Amino acid sequence: MSTLAYPSPDFPGLPSVALDVPEGWEPAYAPGTTMAARLPRPNGFSPNVVVSIEQCMAGHTVERSLEQIAEMARSRGGDVSEPFAAELGDAEFIGCDATWPDPDVDSVLQANLFHIVRTGGPGIAGYLVQLTGAVAGPDAEPDYELIRDVLTTVRVTPWAVGGQPTSAVS
Repeated sequence: MSTLAYPSPDFPGLPSVALDVPEGWEPAYAPGTTMAARLPRPNGFSPNVVVSIEQCMAGHTVERSLEQIAEMARSRGGDVSEPFAAELGDAEFIGCDATWPDPDVDSVLQANLFHIVRTGGPGIAGYLVQLTGAVAGPDAEPDYELIRDVLTTVRVTPWAVGGQPTSAVS
């Protein structure tokens, strides 16, 4: 009888993700997120950054994730920017900004970045790493620079066995 285990070379574990946040930011917790941080504000919208990691099918593409963001923004009466590429750490991310009106804070601006960590050869699933930074209201423009500064510090490291990565970053 053989034993299967997770994580293992047959079933690689989640990649690790690290972000640097400025003084005054605090961890935030929400279901469905891997980690999050925000700059707490007693009044108004708190700028925040969220990291989500989820397993994806072998055929999943970043473009599919960008389409989902565009559908969400349009369903709320908003729109998205043209996609852009960003080299963050050793990982290539593809992203877009999404905006939509909001009755409580005037409008929301969200920076979305996606990267897929492949876990093996063709036909094998990987992990989708999504970074989302959100700002809103009258401070949105200066706050966008804050979340952008945090997002650019991301470091994604594939799961490893004995110090050797088991997945190729793509």
